[in-house]
Amino acid sequence: MQKLFITVLLVFSMIITLTSTVIAIELERVDDFAGVLTETQSQALLERANTISEKYRCDVAIITVDEMNDNDGAYIWARSILEDYNLGYGEDRSAILLFLSLTERDYALVAYGFGNTAFTDYGKDVMLDNFILPLLRDNRFYDAFSVYLDKSEEFLAMARDGTPFDIHNDPNYSDDSFWLKLAAVIIIPLLIAFIICSIWKSQMKTARMATTACNYIPAGGFQLTGSADMFLYQTRTQVKIQSSSSSGGTSTDSKGFSGRSGKF
Repeated sequence: MQKLFITVLLVFSMIITLTSTVIAIELERVDDFAGVLTETQSQALLERANTISEKYRCDVAIITVDEMNDNDGAYIWARSILEDYNLGYGEDRSAILLFLSLTERDYALVAYGFGNTAFTDYGKDVMLDNFILPLLRDNRFYDAFSVYLDKSEEFLAMARDGTPFDIHNDPNYSDDSFWLKLAAVIIIPLLIAFIICSIWKSQMKTARMATTACNYIPAGGFQLTGSADMFLYQTRTQVKIQSSSSSGGTSTDSKGFSGRSGKF
């Protein structure tokens, strides 16, 4: 009887432990495990994230950790969080997640479901490069997360209206930038070379065209004793090729996720 009681007690304890573990891994849309936010800041961001997520039916999440302790990288970590935990809205698990690992100073911005539609490759680049990363590099985490929520709401609103933010409807993008770069690497150097040659030519006013080469031939005549081809100069022109995001749209991996990762 005593053995049966102990067995039942152990089973019951295991059930409690497993239940506690399941509860422990339930994530909020804003979970600051790295402790870069105050309690007030974290709560304010969570309330905002919940409002945006419910309004546009796409989870907008922020997760920070102290360190990753493996070589998987920030993108794989962020993707695993979206896969394994309770993030993602509706049946298609629509989501956008900003993930940070503070020790490595790694970031990842990963989308899924409708998140892939709302956050195009170009949109992620603009959001990160123009708004989020400059603030993260200055350790202004609350400001960076606030801007992230602002831009997420803006992009989601555009996508729900049928026009996701992309290279084709960004008023700050212009194809003229290509011609400016082309001018910088070809036309401007040619213009400088023309000016320099013109100056040198103007300094040669005393020179006169000779009709014969007698002055350059020695008295004994000209004898060619050897010849060689010598490579003296090389001119190379480089033109930057636009990244893949310049074509618009969203590129997804084999599991249907899209994103970008790196250092901040």
